[in-house]
Amino acid sequence: MTEDERITALFASPERRPDDMFVLRVERALEAERRLELARAKVWGRFAVEALASGAVLLAFLLLGRLAPGAAEISALHPATAAVLLLACWFAAELIPRAARE
Repeated sequence: MTEDERITALFASPERRPDDMFVLRVERALEAERRLELARAKVWGRFAVEALASGAVLLAFLLLGRLAPGAAEISALHPATAAVLLLACWFAAELIPRAARE
């Protein structure tokens, strides 16, 4: 064995088997992250649909309130105002994550 071969052998990294537990943990973390990303996209999609539906209902109440006779007389005790407040409370309750309610 020459001096160069001996030095190369001394500085060569030893053969190591991969750490199976580490690989398994990383794979599980990646899978969990993928599932969370899918769930996050699904929740934001549902939120967008509910926000659009709520906006449509709110717009309908506002239009009906404006088109009704005596629209200038709408007060805080008017049924349309109560419906809009109820819708706002429902929308605010939907913003609370499900985990916080359980």
